Amino acid sequence: MATMGLARRQPLLALVNTVFLLSLAGIPLTAGFFAKYFVLTAAVQQGELLWLVILAVLCAAISAYYYFRVIIAMYFKAGDAETLPITGGFRSVLVIGAAVIILLGVFPNLLLQFL
Repeated sequence: MATMGLARRQPLLALVNTVFLLSLAGIPLTAGFFAKYFVLTAAVQQGELLWLVILAVLCAAISAYYYFRVIIAMYFKAGDAETLPITGGFRSVLVIGAAVIILLGVFPNLLLQFL
């Protein structure tokens, strides 16, 4: 018998994992978006690497498909695996990491001024 999905068993874990996957996909308002933006902008300014930019955008679109499949599975599919308990320290690290990703996605100049 299948148990409930991850979002019902561990909603915080599903939420922070969603933030991490959205950042990997390069969705705006995450740090991953600006990371991809700055790298691709530098490649376009180089001038000779336009083919690489096009390839990177295609690969990002393909990877986004797979990231969204994982997100959909976390929220809408039933799972049969046992969920391990999450300690308070690990939970704190996950929340802080997700908050930093969103903070840098909304205010990327915080990191740029530091560098």
